[in-house]
Amino acid sequence: MKKLYEKNELSFAIAWIVIYCVLQSLANPLNKAIGVAYAASAAFCVLQTVVLFAFIRKNNLQKRYGLCKSPVPARRFLYYVPLLILASGNLWNGFALNYSPAETACRIMCMLCVGFLEEVIFRGLLFKAIAKDNIKSAIVISSITFGIGHIINLFNGSGMDLANNLCQIAFAVAVGFLLVTIFY
Repeated sequence: MKKLYEKNELSFAIAWIVIYCVLQSLANPLNKAIGVAYAASAAFCVLQTVVLFAFIRKNNLQKRYGLCKSPVPARRFLYYVPLLILASGNLWNGFALNYSPAETACRIMCMLCVGFLEEVIFRGLLFKAIAKDNIKSAIVISSITFGIGHIINLFNGSGMDLANNLCQIAFAVAVGFLLVTIFY
């Protein structure tokens, strides 16, 4: 991994995008075979998270990818409170546990790892690799790539229909743009 990273950061980022998409697509039929929703997805996510974080840590890349203490004072983070309010929108009408404890744990683990992986891969690896040459291109490409990456839900057995998937892609491009500008 280190040789590929040192040789070409962009190829390294693209390799991680492909690995992430392939493993998450393979997880859907495995989840059904196991009989516990998100079991294989969570396992693949945890594995990828551990491998990627270990690579970043081993090569002292935490600062490069924003995985260190922020130099910004805590009071400046108050500007992000509206984002936290927006992110909590799914909880506004309450919540119910509709799944078994095992499925709930797998879903939570998967979502936590997906958040880490997508941020590091798209806003870290891909953005930083492209930003060396052109910052505007890096912002646009990482945002659009993040959104288009969600098209895989049409083909991986997730059951998402075309209209919902197109909405998800548009939202992901917008969120990708927002997050990359915050990261930058």
